[in-house]
Amino acid sequence: MLKTSSEILQELLDHLGIKANRLSVEIGDNSNSRIYYVRNGRSKISPKLAKAITNRYKEINYMYLLTGEGELVNKDIMVNTNGNVFVEKPDGSFNVTTRLIPFDAYSSFLETLDDANVIYEWEEVTFNVEKYGRGNYEAFRTKNDSMNGGGINDTPNRALVLGRELGRHHWMDGFNPTLYGWIILSKHNVFHKDIIGLDKENGTIICRSRNKSPEYSDFELDLNEVYQIFKVIKRTF
Repeated sequence: MLKTSSEILQELLDHLGIKANRLSVEIGDNSNSRIYYVRNGRSKISPKLAKAITNRYKEINYMYLLTGEGELVNKDIMVNTNGNVFVEKPDGSFNVTTRLIPFDAYSSFLETLDDANVIYEWEEVTFNVEKYGRGNYEAFRTKNDSMNGGGINDTPNRALVLGRELGRHHWMDGFNPTLYGWIILSKHNVFHKDIIGLDKENGTIICRSRNKSPEYSDFELDLNEVYQIFKVIKRTF
């Protein structure tokens, strides 16, 4: 016997570990009406509601919400604790989907860090990676040629890069040389640089560009002014 929409909704809530009113907030239904009616058997899960749920929770099976057939969770999709979506490919690699933060829109991103009530709809992009990762992944669109010195591993203006966050508790361990550099999110700006030095006593790092033009000279950055640091692991031009 197929499950009712009310039963499917309760199964979803149990899987997500949240209450119905929280689900309403997560899908942008602040009135709670759609979830309330389904939970009380007054209506079924509509295609529009199922789409809203699966847009927010990408591992959830859209057709299961509508019909109760199959499995609640798509087996080939994994979502880590940071909300990054990984889809396993036939060759064993994964496509990871994450939001895209353009350097040009960094001021908007800062607003979301400073005020939890600020919501910004970011574009999403997908990169292919070798394995599923539990870390925090973000994508960025670079600005200018500061990391383009003509080398094979250098990055031109307007490139898309995928970064994996280095936790703050690892910052004082130092920053090893990387193929593609680091994305550094500070209180006033976002940088794509190599990190060539760490002063543990003063809590500062030295940032270097790969472009040798004088306008891209080395500079020191106080880690107290830094929100997050991401190691660049993939690029597309």
